[in-house]
Amino acid sequence: MVFKIFVSYSTMDLAQVELLKKQLAGTTIEVFIAEHSVLPSQELAPAISKAINECDLFVVLWSDNAQNSEWVSQEIGRADALGKNILPLVLTKGLKLPGFISRLKYISVYKDQDQSLSQAREIILNAYHSK
Repeated sequence: MVFKIFVSYSTMDLAQVELLKKQLAGTTIEVFIAEHSVLPSQELAPAISKAINECDLFVVLWSDNAQNSEWVSQEIGRADALGKNILPLVLTKGLKLPGFISRLKYISVYKDQDQSLSQAREIILNAYHSK
């Protein structure tokens, strides 16, 4: 069984993305991270759209950087419009989720990064096992 997650993030937050990816090492879950999943010379928009369409879970790392990224907002809007399950990870204290996903409960990564990423891993693995 294939289980795919799409990670939406600002490239300014790539270190946290890498930590999340490390949490999922050793699993059979396919993780789409544009920085690694799209090859040089490939067009970003079609590859990202396809990955969002095909994902089982959409994970967004929400931060001041993400809030200022037009890509992240578009990715969230697309995932929401497609009815994808969305897991928000908030990196910046006091930052509210954007309109499309403001109704969702999120994980406060800024409180305890290790514990929060471990919690995210458990949620992702539970979603995988439920598929």
